[in-house]
Amino acid sequence: MTLEETASRFDNRAGYRLIAYGTVGLPLYRLTTVGLCLSKKNIDPIEEFILRSVVAGTSTVDDVAGLLGLEMSIVESCLAELVRMECAKVLPDDVAGRGKIKLTAKGRDVAHDQETTMPIEQTVVFCIDGLTRKPRFYSDENFYRPRELKDGGVPEVRAFPARPPELDEIEIKDVIEVVRLDAGQSESPRQLLRINSIERRDRVFLKAVALSYRAESGDTLQVAFAIDGRLSTEHEEAFARAGGPGKTNVFRELHERVAPPPMVDVLGGDLPQQEVDRVVQLQGNAEKQRREARVAQAGPDDAGLSEVGGDLEHRRNVLEQLAVRPLAVYEHPPLLKRALDEAEERVLIISPWIRRAVVTKNFIEAIRHALDRGVNIYVGYGLGENDSKAGQSDEDARKELDALADGRKRFSFSRLGDTHAKILIKDREFFVISSFNWLSFKGDPNRTFREEWGTLVAIPSVVDKYFDKMVQRFAIKEDEVGS
Repeated sequence: MTLEETASRFDNRAGYRLIAYGTVGLPLYRLTTVGLCLSKKNIDPIEEFILRSVVAGTSTVDDVAGLLGLEMSIVESCLAELVRMECAKVLPDDVAGRGKIKLTAKGRDVAHDQETTMPIEQTVVFCIDGLTRKPRFYSDENFYRPRELKDGGVPEVRAFPARPPELDEIEIKDVIEVVRLDAGQSESPRQLLRINSIERRDRVFLKAVALSYRAESGDTLQVAFAIDGRLSTEHEEAFARAGGPGKTNVFRELHERVAPPPMVDVLGGDLPQQEVDRVVQLQGNAEKQRREARVAQAGPDDAGLSEVGGDLEHRRNVLEQLAVRPLAVYEHPPLLKRALDEAEERVLIISPWIRRAVVTKNFIEAIRHALDRGVNIYVGYGLGENDSKAGQSDEDARKELDALADGRKRFSFSRLGDTHAKILIKDREFFVISSFNWLSFKGDPNRTFREEWGTLVAIPSVVDKYFDKMVQRFAIKEDEVGS
């Protein structure tokens, strides 16, 4: 399931609107501990034969030594170990003056099974969740190491409290369950009695999708986490109890409400006010339809994938046919892909920053294929004089786009330098004006979640006018370069 599919699946929270989403690393502490365990152990062959001899009726130390053909000192040494293991007792024999061997109940069981259970110290490795503060089993394939988190541009969610767990905070019953799951068996091969010490604490991170919601009335925020495609109520509640949405850097900008762009700015000031009022009303109806469709799509099992009948399909069709409609935040990346894959005449993208995590090899290939189809491509970026130096643009991705544009008249790649706009235009079909950064929406470990607004306009005459206005910026930049 893709990131956008996960966001779409869970955009169905009653009374709330999904305003931001993204991959995050949830905090874990991987503890290497020394625990006291009961472990099954095969007994020594001589000890086994002593037990079997006694079961067969041989009762004294002399008789056992004679039967096995061993020196008395060897038999006595092994017998002493069996006594220590509480498998046998040696009773005085008043007649012969030699000890008489008697097996305990444990000794009889061991004689039958040829193995015994002994307490031993073993290394026990398990994870403590940084939010729930409980031992949890997670597969290693779901982990980010700190370096992987940074290299992948994945933001980190802080632990509450920030310090690693201490020994007295760990519930042994929870660790026992984790050890059992880690063994992959219905019963663990060892029975953990207690944790004696913590030898090492390593920080790792659990792969998750964070979903940020704002109340439809008021400014209440909720942050949920999807792990392996399922919402974790336990993590959400623990994060909320700790005040995580207000204390964690990655979510700090969510407290600043972002206003949608004025509809007059989106549609152009030359439209009659009556037409502006009409599309504003359409936009409100579209938002209502979108919410109803998402709630209906979720269904009672929250699966988000089941069929819910013709009513939902009708709502979807109505939504798609609206000339002006709001975009959910997760609709932006698929629209960008659709524009590059399906455009016949032109694509215009304006985004302040460029990230390698978005401008991948596949993205470059999509532009190349569009150019080969005869599509004119315009990509503008840049915000301020020092945005590249500040790390807002990945230099290698920018250079690759620059190289692709070199010598191609159909591809205009320009550093506009002062653009706050985030715009996507496809043919005469639609344009999107948004707060969504088209070319840098992932890949920055310092990225913070923020409320995203987008409006799609699918009125061909308005799309044409808006394209003409935007493409002038590229002509101006080309003139400046030429001079």
